Amino acid sequence: MSAIRALAEDLISRSDDELRSFLLARPDLALPPVPDFSALSARASTRVSVQRALERLTEPEMDTLQTIELTTSEESQLSTTASWLKPYIGGSTAKSLDPILDRLHSLALIRRAPAHPGTPKSDHRRRFYLPVPSLQEALGPYPAGLGRPYSSLVVANPEFGQKLVRVVAKLRSRGFSLEEADSPETAAFAMQHWVCQPDSWAAVSESAPAGTMELLHRFTSSPVGTLPRGESMATIQWLLESGLLAPVDADHVELPRAVGQAARGHLIISRLRLNPPVPDLPGTTAARRDNAAHSAVAETLRLVTDLLHLVHDGAVTTLRSGGVGVREVRRLSEKLRIPQPETAWLLELASMASLIELNVDTSRWIPAPDDNWQELDRSRQWERLVRGWLSSPRAPSLFGTAVSSGGTVNALAAEASRPDAPHVRRSLFATLSELDSLCSSDDGPAILHSAAVVDRLSWYQPRLNRRFARLVPGMLLETSYLGLLGSSALTELGRQVQAEQFDDAVATLASELPDALSHFMVQADLTAVAPGYLDPEVAQFLALISTPEGQGPAAVYRFSEASIRHGLDSGLTSESILAFLSQRSATPVPQPLMYLVEDTAIRHGQLKVGQAGSYLRSDHADLLTELLADARTTTLALERIAPTVVVSAASANELVATLRSLGYTTSRVGGTAASLGRNSASGGARRRPHAPESAPASDVRTNPWELTDDDAAAQVRTLRGAAAGPSAGAAESEQLLGLETLRKAIRLKRKVRIGVVDRAGNQRQDELVPLSVSGGRVRVFDPARETEHVVSIHRVMDVELLDPPGGTPAHG
Repeated sequence: MSAIRALAEDLISRSDDELRSFLLARPDLALPPVPDFSALSARASTRVSVQRALERLTEPEMDTLQTIELTTSEESQLSTTASWLKPYIGGSTAKSLDPILDRLHSLALIRRAPAHPGTPKSDHRRRFYLPVPSLQEALGPYPAGLGRPYSSLVVANPEFGQKLVRVVAKLRSRGFSLEEADSPETAAFAMQHWVCQPDSWAAVSESAPAGTMELLHRFTSSPVGTLPRGESMATIQWLLESGLLAPVDADHVELPRAVGQAARGHLIISRLRLNPPVPDLPGTTAARRDNAAHSAVAETLRLVTDLLHLVHDGAVTTLRSGGVGVREVRRLSEKLRIPQPETAWLLELASMASLIELNVDTSRWIPAPDDNWQELDRSRQWERLVRGWLSSPRAPSLFGTAVSSGGTVNALAAEASRPDAPHVRRSLFATLSELDSLCSSDDGPAILHSAAVVDRLSWYQPRLNRRFARLVPGMLLETSYLGLLGSSALTELGRQVQAEQFDDAVATLASELPDALSHFMVQADLTAVAPGYLDPEVAQFLALISTPEGQGPAAVYRFSEASIRHGLDSGLTSESILAFLSQRSATPVPQPLMYLVEDTAIRHGQLKVGQAGSYLRSDHADLLTELLADARTTTLALERIAPTVVVSAASANELVATLRSLGYTTSRVGGTAASLGRNSASGGARRRPHAPESAPASDVRTNPWELTDDDAAAQVRTLRGAAAGPSAGAAESEQLLGLETLRKAIRLKRKVRIGVVDRAGNQRQDELVPLSVSGGRVRVFDPARETEHVVSIHRVMDVELLDPPGGTPAHG
């Protein structure tokens, strides 16, 4: 029976409650709904769906499943039980494996199967299992970190196969018990059997050069390694000559599966960790943690505010390839007096919180319109940053890392986009909370090192280990910037954010942060000292008329002719500047500073410079008056310089296009000029069409992959009520059955009879040898014509597996 049909029968035998739990655990199988069990089984057997399910498995579940894949065989009906798995998994018992097998079976990653041939009748009452057919493809070529078997290696590398023939002959001449090998295939079988024997491996260990076993243990995580240069090369050469390593290319070698398993003590999994790791972490004091966290929050808020001022003064330019270039980041870093990685983080954070946005017309980052950042309390500013960071599909810590195309990741570049970032942050906070509760003591909270956090995260989702190792260290640094960690210990703010208690977190922060200062001290050396964090409005005004020096909570601002001129350019007057200094300075304003302000103001503005991109002329002054009064023209920045002339900051093309869209008739006079007339045909200005209104929020599913309890119950009713016979899912099921037959023929190196429809609609039957299946195509060898060609899967009507000569055909 086909494995897909067998899985369908397994699903049918489950209760309604078990089916609902199964669908809720694998929601992609019912989105969109399936019509019957055949379609459900076919969808559950696809590689993509199996890969999604693997990402939700814990480390012991993943280890057990990989062992099942390596110790079972659909063709030989070699199923497995907990007792059969126990010798391959170190530290396991049948009692500990049974719940794991139940969990894997509930997810339909394994199915119930009959006992394999030769099983004693007394063992038939045990539950036997086989994996779903696409598991091998989903796990990849190296399950459990073991290499390919000898039989696959000799096919991929014929020279290695010939070497194995010589190795077997040499071992036989030395008195070892190996079957005679006259071909690479028989040599591969002989080596596989010989290495798996404990006595044979003990003899290898005794005769091997010093350091061989230590070198073999380096292949624990991956069976493929790079050839070393130095002392280890002699050991590598001995392993190659002994047939215990297989060459992949000039620079890489692969450890055969049998050798890797023997090096692990003839185990597939060296040790089964049934429980998540609890590390022994050092501690810190609550006072040190809170001081570090609150200081980091205050500093982050100050830097974000300073960055917004810089962006307001001059937009941040981008590269043609996207993102903010190194030179622009360096310029901002010099202004903020912080390292470039921290500047990149602030740019990303401001974008996450929608404080800055990209102007697609100018390709520059500008302040977000109608932003109320300065009006918010500091605790609310912090909340906005944290909410934006938690939900953002970006990973700022990737700044400066290498990309495959060459170069490095720029700030605000597309390469830093990671759709899985919100999921990783949620998992990170859950793990931080667990470790904090497990490892903290009465003496103080635990210091949560990134290695311990990544190790525990990887236990819950081992398939995401590389993702965690790359993203989590940077995310931990970001949490410290936001005060969610202090001195690497989880803060009260972090706990409240993890529980989504933002109002409580805002209240906690508001009570801990010192009140912002509204005064500073002006000194005779033309500097002002702020002995703490200034009120945002005060700091903004002070930044207009002075230049910040140094950094930190006690900031120093220096007054100069250039800084005073900057304030005057911003629309201030000498009277308003002196009034501000007199009101906000805790010390009298020194006379030199008063003279500096007044003298600079006298020389300022003797020549006035403005900017105009185009001008507008009309013989009808009243028409220009009407145009200036039109509220829809405010974006053009119109200014009247004569009764019949108006200038605009917009370009001539933009001015003409905008006025025409508003119903005014214009004509071009020159490169930057336009004349204006009345549009009598339209009878006035035309309104721009409104954008279509979006659907109500209640009608939109927030997560397209979310399956509710009601959805699962409805799907179960559909499955139970499905009529027998062909259904809407029959085509999907039959196609997967055909793919299953092709993959089986590839494994067994057997011919198949394929029904193919050509472009003209004609159907023919061909007897071919399938070589590989990928990308919707199957590569086949035609023995009759001795040629290879490719067949599209959608043109294949049916597939029949042919037995060797003398046998009977077996339908897949």
